[in-house]
Amino acid sequence: MTDVTPEIRDAAARKKRQRVGGALAPAGLSWVLFEFARNPYYMLIVTYVFPPYFAVNMIGDPVMGQAAVSEATKWAGVIGALTAPVLGAMMDRGGARKPLMAVFLLMLVVSASSLWWATPGTIDAQGVFHPPAGGLGVVGTMSFLVLGFVGYTYSEMMHNAMLRSAGRPSSLSRISGAGLGLGQASSALALITLAAIGLAMPSLGTAAGRFVLQLSSGPLVAIWMLVFVIPFFIFMPDGAPEGGTWAAAARELFSKDGKLNPLGAVGGAASYIVGLFKAFPETMKYLVACLIYKDGLIAMLSIGGVYTAGVLGWSFVEVILYGIWASICGAIGGLFLAGPLDRKFGVRRAIIIELIVMCAGVTTALGVTQDAIFYGLVPAGFAVNGLPIFSTLSDMFYLLLIGVIAAFATANISSSRYMIVVLAPKERTAEFFGLFALSSTATVWMGPLLAEVFTRTFNDQRIGFSPVLVLMIIGLAMMLTLKKTTGEKGQLVPSSQAHA
Repeated sequence: MTDVTPEIRDAAARKKRQRVGGALAPAGLSWVLFEFARNPYYMLIVTYVFPPYFAVNMIGDPVMGQAAVSEATKWAGVIGALTAPVLGAMMDRGGARKPLMAVFLLMLVVSASSLWWATPGTIDAQGVFHPPAGGLGVVGTMSFLVLGFVGYTYSEMMHNAMLRSAGRPSSLSRISGAGLGLGQASSALALITLAAIGLAMPSLGTAAGRFVLQLSSGPLVAIWMLVFVIPFFIFMPDGAPEGGTWAAAARELFSKDGKLNPLGAVGGAASYIVGLFKAFPETMKYLVACLIYKDGLIAMLSIGGVYTAGVLGWSFVEVILYGIWASICGAIGGLFLAGPLDRKFGVRRAIIIELIVMCAGVTTALGVTQDAIFYGLVPAGFAVNGLPIFSTLSDMFYLLLIGVIAAFATANISSSRYMIVVLAPKERTAEFFGLFALSSTATVWMGPLLAEVFTRTFNDQRIGFSPVLVLMIIGLAMMLTLKKTTGEKGQLVPSSQAHA
């Protein structure tokens, strides 16, 4: 076999440089469009549209419905915690990533499409609610939700690990923010599409019409994803290690002393983690902080729609418009906040700023009721406009808060994953993104579990939502313990060098 000539190598290098550049190059744009394709699943199915329907029309009680949604998120987190680190460890040694990504997206498509059969319960002549007797039922619906949540976790981890291949290093923060920004914009467009479908339905004002509209959110998300994910599979470099195979990666991961020994390999996990803390102390401390504040952030996103519908008494139309508003503000945060904050202050300080704003926003939001703001100090149940929706001061004030929280939450998600690109050694990026996924899954059940327990114990949605704030405050405190040079402007170096 003849060697590859220098001319062929140069041509291949030129082709690679043409594909990898900024956010508008084919690789960067296709990486960004992946989030445009996938994010409506989270916003419609996890946050704004389906959870309020599930809570009110399948569980029959907003408070217990919030607890049930938290329970589904909890079980998805447990599954992710047990499996995502294994996938992350294999990714730096495994084979082609795109075929596996297609499997994860199929999990999302199946989950979303199945929700069409999540039929509502009934109310008898005495006003007693009866859970649905047909369709998927409560347990079946929760099972498909768990399937989708797990698929979302896997696809997010692999997509994040491929960020380094999406553009030149100087463009990665901008690409990361653009992905989340367009992801939020696509969520707004999907919600607008759903609202347009509703306006075209004469029966929207009836219960049956609202059921059809909310149930159609699942198939809409599935079709949306299948269409807009195509550029990712065409233009995005796979980024798999040369010569790697998934079978070889599995053998290497589950072998000990040259022999296949899954139990022995699992037993060595503690030593592996201890070794990482010794070699990359600031990176690992960051991952622990991230593990905690992301628990709060994920819980906030997963039960936010149910919370507003129950505490503020918003109608279905208001919840849809609230979702559109939050998605637009989130798009602004991803496109215009994340990158500039990262570049101006450094990633560590950007994350701290974002967490401070979110903690202040959530603290204030918990003091909003239908009748008052600032924990009852200011009456706000009176109308301030002549609109049929969002007419009170409480409504308008809460919308303002949500806009700020959504913008900084999106910026925080972008900054958090860019921090891994900054700190992880280049040859171990996927491994550290696996650990980053672990920080999103290992205790992701904790936030929803606390929300579930507090909601059921106190029978109060506001108290049930309070652990979200506590987790974010703890994560913020831990971020303040990192060395000031970690991820700061002019110090964007791997942690193996940063702590030297």
